[in-house]
Amino acid sequence: MSCCGARSPPRDQQKVPIYPVNPDPDIEEKDCVVIGGEVVMNILTVGLWSLTGLYIVGPRECRLILHNGRLTHVEAKPGLHWSPAFGRYDKGASTADCTYIVPEIKVVDTTGVPMIVSAVLVYKLVDCKKALLDIDDVHQYIRAQASAALKLIVSRYSYEELKVEATQVQTQVVEVLQDKSMVCGAEIKSMTLNELNYAPEIASAMLKKQQAAALVSARELIVEGACNICRDAVAKLEENGMQLEQADKVKIVTNLLTVVCGEENATPVINV
Repeated sequence: MSCCGARSPPRDQQKVPIYPVNPDPDIEEKDCVVIGGEVVMNILTVGLWSLTGLYIVGPRECRLILHNGRLTHVEAKPGLHWSPAFGRYDKGASTADCTYIVPEIKVVDTTGVPMIVSAVLVYKLVDCKKALLDIDDVHQYIRAQASAALKLIVSRYSYEELKVEATQVQTQVVEVLQDKSMVCGAEIKSMTLNELNYAPEIASAMLKKQQAAALVSARELIVEGACNICRDAVAKLEENGMQLEQADKVKIVTNLLTVVCGEENATPVINV
């Protein structure tokens, strides 16, 4: 019963202050050395020492605050912040998208043909603790793994398959690289093939091969069309009442094939 006559609520209904518990087990409290050193330095400098504890976090930036080698705070909110400067060491990283052009590498495809491949990688850091504490140089790590993943996946296809299935290849490279990047807290957003060419030592030979294949394909199309023309020409002549002997049909087909399939203009010859 309170002094003014109001009945106090039961004990089980009274609000008990709940103190937030730090959910991150890696973050530790500042030890007595840091607190004591901060107090002593402020006394000696008449409070001016506290100004050295100010630091700024920019947009899309994350900073780790360490005291005496132990992680004590992670700050990702942009603005001006303060933390005891005694024994403090902070590390920062950008969480914005990063672009990296994977340099040209030589890869041997499934048919044994060497080719030159390069790509464009887009990634960002999503876990600054892993990026700054678990890896010495996170960007160098990702770039090295990108070259290895690109070489691994591209070697499973032939040159012609890479030209057709580029999207599937890029998806597989991203999946492999994402698995490798989990340890450094990075998210792989895309990997796009930038260049795909034959190696210089075989480029001339492969160009001739492609030209020969294209020439054969074109010739097959021309011959098929010429045969259709000859068949239709003979059929129409017979439909119009013209009686053709076998020798006449052979002569007509020979002349039409010569005209249609020949590379040079045909020269007519009249028998006298």
